[in-house]
Amino acid sequence: MKVLLDTSALVAIFTSKRNADRIDREVGDSQLYVSHVQLAEVADWATRSGAPAADRVEAVEQMAIVVPLTKEICLDAAAIKSDRRKKGRPTFGIIDGIILATARSLDQSLITFDSDFDGEGDCAVLQ
Repeated sequence: MKVLLDTSALVAIFTSKRNADRIDREVGDSQLYVSHVQLAEVADWATRSGAPAADRVEAVEQMAIVVPLTKEICLDAAAIKSDRRKKGRPTFGIIDGIILATARSLDQSLITFDSDFDGEGDCAVLQ
């Protein structure tokens, strides 16, 4: 099984042993993936929280395969964002769309703590 981790899941791994354990139970032996754009999100989060950004990005690169951004993913991301906004998710952004489009491009499920993904059958929204 392949699993793409949302940035909220990556941050949870770094900040909460309890949530890191939950994610570990959820993904088991699955191969982990992230979108290339998430490296910037992790660096941004680390910088804002005073953590060493380069170390956090390197840790993500070691735990998961980084999927490059493609034109198809970008086009799908825009359509996903539009659809989610029409379904009442006004905070669903283009980065969220890129992350979900990346997961779908590889027929993967998405693990997240972000409720903006609620209702998507291929997303496991942890509470």
